[in-house]
Amino acid sequence: MKSNQRFIERRRLMQWAGGSILAGLPVTQVLANSAAMTGFRVVQQENVMLHFDITGSAGEASLFALQNPDRLVLDLSNTTLQTQLPNQIFSQGVVQSVRSGKQADGRLRIVVDLRRAVSATYQFVPRGEGQRLVVDLGVPGSAEIAEHSARHIEPSSASARDVIVAIDAGHGGKDPGAVGQRKTKEKDIVLSVARRLENRFLSTPGVKPVMIRNSDQFVALRERLRVARRLNADVFVSIHADAFKRKSAHGSSVYALSLKGATSEAAKWLANKETEQAALFGDVQLDGLSDTLKSTLLDLAQNATLEASLDVGGEVLEQLKAIGPVHKAQVEQAPFAVLKSPDIPSVLVETAFISNLKEERKLNNPQFQDQLALAIQTGVVQYLKRRAPQGTYYAMASANRG
Repeated sequence: MKSNQRFIERRRLMQWAGGSILAGLPVTQVLANSAAMTGFRVVQQENVMLHFDITGSAGEASLFALQNPDRLVLDLSNTTLQTQLPNQIFSQGVVQSVRSGKQADGRLRIVVDLRRAVSATYQFVPRGEGQRLVVDLGVPGSAEIAEHSARHIEPSSASARDVIVAIDAGHGGKDPGAVGQRKTKEKDIVLSVARRLENRFLSTPGVKPVMIRNSDQFVALRERLRVARRLNADVFVSIHADAFKRKSAHGSSVYALSLKGATSEAAKWLANKETEQAALFGDVQLDGLSDTLKSTLLDLAQNATLEASLDVGGEVLEQLKAIGPVHKAQVEQAPFAVLKSPDIPSVLVETAFISNLKEERKLNNPQFQDQLALAIQTGVVQYLKRRAPQGTYYAMASANRG
């Protein structure tokens, strides 16, 4: 406990880059005396819940039901919509779709299309600098999803916050990453997996996912760390697809940072490849820090961060073992540039070998991509249940259980 507290105090000292983001989407400036809806998610707990994250005070709320067809209508005064609601029809469950509009009197209206009538209730829960509007549909949630969504996490304090998980889809833009025998590009596969992981975390109470890239764009390696820090990330997950000159190489791998070099020949080869890409595409050092300060910061925090990285990596690896072969039975270590944040536990997941024809086919399979996303999500959640950052819902839930 003392070691964890020291790590938290050190991290506070190292927040040299500010900024925040909600639900992976930039929040525009809010007019004075108004509120902004900045996040939405459907949550499977004991009951199906709708979570609306709001900055500022939403004023009055009105919730009522309509029939033929069944709908739930939520009106909020003094509130603007500053996020994107899901534009798809949910394939199963009581919620079919969600839409929004602005009323003539200025109220924000959210309409939830339902597959059957519900008896809904709502309450405002203080969170951070705003509120969370929790709508309980009164319909039992899925037990399986509820378990993966950490259903026991409940807001219990105005100071509690979500754990922020940065999801980094490797490569992108002019950097395609590895290319499979059937010309599958790594950058496309990992972005698809990253989006599926984001969607799973959006339905996980107590977790806020943020995407390092959400399109086919190039982001320099060190810039990925700066983005994660600007978003105040608590955990950083980088998603890749492996490649090797031996086409029979197969299986998933998980990496954490090595302070003394790679622990295997395969890790060395991958580290060299990453270093070459950094030089080729203009990777830069952390801005605004002297060499002395960098060294001091690393000495203070790197060991504690590495320990946490190995911990979360081990949980993710255990979940990956359940869906297919793994390349190594333990978390590997290598000096990847994207793992070098001194204050954010970071792991790099090699989903499978894109250079292996059989695994290339698997990587193109949406079902396998879903399995990968679920494995990563479950692993991170298992880690958070034991080592959640101070001040988060997970930490409070852990303290209550203890």
